[in-house]
Amino acid sequence: MKDIHITIDDIKIIYTVAAIFLTLLLVLIISLFRSHKFKKENSRLNSENIRLLEDNKTIKEVETMKSEFITTVAHQIRTPLTRIKWAIQTVLNGETGKITAEQKDILTTGYEANEKMVDIVNNLTESAKTEATYFGYNFQDLFLEPVVAKAVNDFTPVANHKKITLEFLTSQKNLPAMRMDPEKISLAIGNLLDNALSYTPENGKITVLLENFGDCARVSVKDTGIGIPQDSIDKLFTRFFRAKNAVSVKTEGSGLGLYIVKNIIMMHGGEVWAESKEGEGTTFFFTIPFLGESPGRNIEEFVKEI
Repeated sequence: MKDIHITIDDIKIIYTVAAIFLTLLLVLIISLFRSHKFKKENSRLNSENIRLLEDNKTIKEVETMKSEFITTVAHQIRTPLTRIKWAIQTVLNGETGKITAEQKDILTTGYEANEKMVDIVNNLTESAKTEATYFGYNFQDLFLEPVVAKAVNDFTPVANHKKITLEFLTSQKNLPAMRMDPEKISLAIGNLLDNALSYTPENGKITVLLENFGDCARVSVKDTGIGIPQDSIDKLFTRFFRAKNAVSVKTEGSGLGLYIVKNIIMMHGGEVWAESKEGEGTTFFFTIPFLGESPGRNIEEFVKEI
């Protein structure tokens, strides 16, 4: 038998092959470990996702029940309020006989208080509707400019009566169409205009501007009113909130107008915010994405969620 002579080069080759083998073995072990860990983590995430979807479905069901409850209660309250209004109006009109000036003043105060209650009930109803899911909306592919122009036109007589200048400007004609519910957007703009008119003094000015804002249309409502304290701006769009200086100017109010605006704009995949300086005025902004640019959820995605 021949003697086997192992040279230093042979040993180097053996060491190299062994090192490669051990490296491959280590890589395989790490890969298997990571694969097992990934599968375990993926399983956990899937379970968590299912739980979140179930929680989300429950939240949606609770929101729907709440909206239905508010709508039902509001309807039950509105009926007797309407009867009270009719009764007071009948007496004020003299249909039940002559009344004295003092009686008329008392009845007028009661009538105005009743009207405020009706407004609060109506705001609660609108709040419930705007909190509802997409199924409470009638989305259409439309241009925004005519909707904004009509809303401004509807409030022009009120502005004239209060001796406030109300103007509508557009930075660009023929903006692209967008998917929206025109009735809800009109309500949002109306709430912003009503807010501006309520807190802008005589000889003030309100400017509504429609402009192209990248992949969105942006609407701003700028007034020369009392402004908003900086510590109140972040709370503006919460339910029932009213800034202290607003309450001192207009004691009555539900604090639901801006909350309704926020719900409507968010449901359209847009954003809403305000910039203000107390004593100088406020500008409210909201955006609505153009067709095909919506960053929000579409109806199909929403249906999958529930």
